[in-house]
Amino acid sequence: MSDEYQAFIDAVLEAAPEVGDALRAQGEDTAPDLEIPVLWLGFVGRAVATCLPRMSPDVASRVFGTVEHHLAHGSESMSTAVATGFLESVAGAVSAGRLAPDLLAGVLGPESRAYIDAWDQFTLGRSSLERS
Repeated sequence: MSDEYQAFIDAVLEAAPEVGDALRAQGEDTAPDLEIPVLWLGFVGRAVATCLPRMSPDVASRVFGTVEHHLAHGSESMSTAVATGFLESVAGAVSAGRLAPDLLAGVLGPESRAYIDAWDQFTLGRSSLERS
């Protein structure tokens, strides 16, 4: 299990080293927290949401390609943590107005988009990624 989480953060940090700085600014570690991986991936999602507006399209695509891969092909534990930790965190940044919806919508893979749309429907009654 730990290898999967380490591979996730390694790929994210290789694509976008600034995410590590954002994690440390939150008082979090870049090393996976295997005690509570959902919470740790929530912090990673928050860091990515903070950095996303300044990422190049290529970098953002690489980061969210990693997210999509681990959501769709990871173990049950990993895909659950990516969904309920990482994706719910970035969705929360959008619904709180800290991240532009079109910026996030433009980099999500199909599984990630489907999860966020379902989460938004459950929590907001609408998609936060669609223009009102």
